[in-house]
Amino acid sequence: MISATATRRAVVLGLAALIGSQSRHSHAKEAPKEWDGLEQRPSKNVALLYVRPGATLEGYKHVLLRPLQVSFDKNWDPNSGRRGVSQFTAGDYEKMKQTLADEFAQVSKEELAKGGYDVVTEPGDDVLDVQPFVIDLYVVAPQKMTAGRSTTYSTDTGRMTLVAEMRDSDTGQILARVVDKRWAPSTGTWQMTTSVSNLGAARTVIQRWAKALRNALDVANGKQVS
Repeated sequence: MISATATRRAVVLGLAALIGSQSRHSHAKEAPKEWDGLEQRPSKNVALLYVRPGATLEGYKHVLLRPLQVSFDKNWDPNSGRRGVSQFTAGDYEKMKQTLADEFAQVSKEELAKGGYDVVTEPGDDVLDVQPFVIDLYVVAPQKMTAGRSTTYSTDTGRMTLVAEMRDSDTGQILARVVDKRWAPSTGTWQMTTSVSNLGAARTVIQRWAKALRNALDVANGKQVS
């Protein structure tokens, strides 16, 4: 039997992959206007915002931030032209995913704390449940170092699309979904290492997403947006 979590993930990733495939110059008008009963709303902070009619983030003081789920772009092949020990292994891929997930959790926690929102581990009547996904991580020109040295992956034009689903942690009712595709600045780099996490431009993108959530909570709770 397929679990509810697996079904939700399949729905989110399926439609989000379609939406996330839009180019830099695509517009929200090209995306569906309705998604699982959620209505598309204009947003200055993310590319696409879907909200349940009548739903609000008012009253949520804490965030249950689920671990970031990471998938690579289906066309990304870092082993093209590589041979032998220079090829990336399944372990390398998992390290890249975990590095990004760890950075996402840390940056989000720091940004939410600026608004007085604690990241918690249990549901509650004032807890917003947030499940984030990165559905198409694309790292340009990754470099695998030799044995004994840290493994480094870098990009100056990488990209990733965030899909985040927000629910009431007690009832499980979905309140909103967001989709936002970002490219690394042309002068930025993403460096993912096994020993030290220094994500560069990726950290800036993550911080932007976390700030958008903090601002949404601030607006809903009548706080001044910074």
